[in-house]
Amino acid sequence: MSSSTTFIVLCLAALTLYVHGYNQQWVGVTGQVICGDSPASGTQIKLWNKNTGFDDQLASVKADSNGNFNISGGEGAFFAMDAHIKFYTSCGRWLPCDRIIDFKIPSQYVTRSSGVENYYNLGTLNLMTRTKNENHKCL
Repeated sequence: MSSSTTFIVLCLAALTLYVHGYNQQWVGVTGQVICGDSPASGTQIKLWNKNTGFDDQLASVKADSNGNFNISGGEGAFFAMDAHIKFYTSCGRWLPCDRIIDFKIPSQYVTRSSGVENYYNLGTLNLMTRTKNENHKCL
């Protein structure tokens, strides 16, 4: 086989691997947020894919009047998604800045498919709980 034929075959093989590897990935989370004994209605909730250098926001919702939420999002990516869910809340904070509570979503809930196949049930989260992966956002 000539060197130009070998090059073309290698390029086609690499392109095939890239196209098959670059699939849509989806993740979904469901649960309820409370602040103390009350529903944390209106809490901003966002899904993120954490990347090296920058993060991609996949979706954003607000908790309903009972604190319930259901959020899903996806994106096309070659590498596996590092999905996180973040809660932006003033619950348990007296400063005018929102707390940002960040949880990593287990990788088995990220699927390469045309939609969410298995939602991660976070359960009921009391936003008064302090976590080590917590930050804050002012303005």
